[in-house]
Amino acid sequence: MKNLLCTVLIILLCFSCLVSCSSTETDTIKIGSVHPLTGGMAYEGQALVNTQQIAIDKINKEGGINGKMLELVVADSLGTVYGASSAAQKLINKNVIALTGAYTSSSAQIVSREAEKARVPFVVTVAASSSLLKNGYKYSFRIQPNTEVFSKNFIEYFDFIKTEDMKTVAFIYEDSNYGTGIVDFITKNIEKTGLEIVGSISYSASTSTLSAEVTRLAGLDPDVLIPIGYYSDQAMLVKEIQDRGIKFDTIIGVANGAISDAKLTDIYGDKLDGYLDINYRYNTNSEETKELLSEYRLRFGEEMPVAAVYGYESIMVIADALKRTDVYEPENLRDSLSSCCISDHVLPQPTIKFDSTGEGIDSAGVLIQIQKGNQVIVYPLEYAESDYIPMKENEE
Repeated sequence: MKNLLCTVLIILLCFSCLVSCSSTETDTIKIGSVHPLTGGMAYEGQALVNTQQIAIDKINKEGGINGKMLELVVADSLGTVYGASSAAQKLINKNVIALTGAYTSSSAQIVSREAEKARVPFVVTVAASSSLLKNGYKYSFRIQPNTEVFSKNFIEYFDFIKTEDMKTVAFIYEDSNYGTGIVDFITKNIEKTGLEIVGSISYSASTSTLSAEVTRLAGLDPDVLIPIGYYSDQAMLVKEIQDRGIKFDTIIGVANGAISDAKLTDIYGDKLDGYLDINYRYNTNSEETKELLSEYRLRFGEEMPVAAVYGYESIMVIADALKRTDVYEPENLRDSLSSCCISDHVLPQPTIKFDSTGEGIDSAGVLIQIQKGNQVIVYPLEYAESDYIPMKENEE
């Protein structure tokens, strides 16, 4: 009898634990984050995760999603396609309701494939390749502008800065789908700018030096230089130009990972005044933006890298979709995301909403210029923080 009683008590205890664990899991909604946390892109990947955690904490502090807390589950993509695939699978097996990521277009392509197979929504944080959402997938969504949008922005915004002495242009760009996609689009539409292409120099983002490439650029002596790449390689390019004292009349990046990043101006201060970049940015007119920048500074002791704004907004978009569904399952979240229309956000665009392919309908870059050692928006005018100053005037 005693043995029977002990057996019953053990069964009841086990059942109690199962109920308790199940209750804990259902009270938490897990969101997966696939970003490079080691390797050459760890700086950017960690910044995206940092802002995601700020968003998670903000939502939970306000009561979560109908009382359910959000949890960010992070997996390191290692900055490689294989690593991104492995990380996505690991997170899917942990029953995340959505995936986010992945900083590079090649990694995002793999994550989108894994998400589609598992029928789990994937909200892109940063990945610009225009081909990413052209595969007919139904579970992938992108808030940020793609390379085609950035390229169209360049064609449109160039009129704002163009002068009669701007006649020639040269490109220097990293050779993945990201860099080549931008160069190909602008090249096909270059007649709209009135510029003549005098050179197009590519390199691998993993290169250890750009010395020879900068020597070639100096020889080309273009009126306009368009650099395209990630933070590490473009910071290397800027260092080479600065150390050698090479002058270009106008430098305007397109989705440049360094020119729009405060980390670069922390190094050079006002030495880069006049540099331009067409890139994503936060809306400095927004009170929420000011709170985000302040919180990032407080937590991490540095200015928030500009790309990280999409980490924050990816969580906010998922949270908005969760609030509009009663069943917290990936399929329901996917349907809710597809009908997203958010006007209260931190981006310099009217709304966040998606077309039938998952692309952000209103996504767009802004024209940023370094002035007095700080990045500021100069165009479009409704988001401008300062007047545009030609690069030559900064050198006088």
